[in-house]
Amino acid sequence: MMTDKVRIDTLGADLLDANNDTFLARQAEFESNVRSYPRKLPLAITKAEGVWLTDADNKQYLDCLAGAGTLALGHNHPDVLQSIQSVITSGLPLHTLDLTTPLKDRFSEYLLSLLPGEGKEYCLQFTGPSGADAVEAALKLAKKYTGRSSVISFSGGYHGMTHGALSVT
Repeated sequence: MMTDKVRIDTLGADLLDANNDTFLARQAEFESNVRSYPRKLPLAITKAEGVWLTDADNKQYLDCLAGAGTLALGHNHPDVLQSIQSVITSGLPLHTLDLTTPLKDRFSEYLLSLLPGEGKEYCLQFTGPSGADAVEAALKLAKKYTGRSSVISFSGGYHGMTHGALSVT
């Protein structure tokens, strides 16, 4: 039985004044280099608000990655934080992989309601457990629709860790 609790949501005294170089050197010891694109950006993000990121050297950047596509409302948007807190304290299931939940049902209905009317009856959504699954589905769909066996992609991008996603990374 563990008696000491380890908290990763707070910085220890040894990291309070750490700079980019310190964090990057530590991360090189801890993390695989299988995703090389983060190593090309010599910064360690310590704060995020709206579209702005602040690094460990206290430099501010416009987040051109948009959280890799997941943060269309920006970092720590008050409405998003409030919604997350409401769900966490509601007792509703938080992670059920692909199983149906009331929240998934509401989200699916709302998402499909945003589509234009014509051909809407042919539209379905895919909620997968990861972005790589979405990439895999998109690759299969593109190949099936075009009848082609190859696709083009951005060099140096990151699309996931599955076989198909890695083939376009």
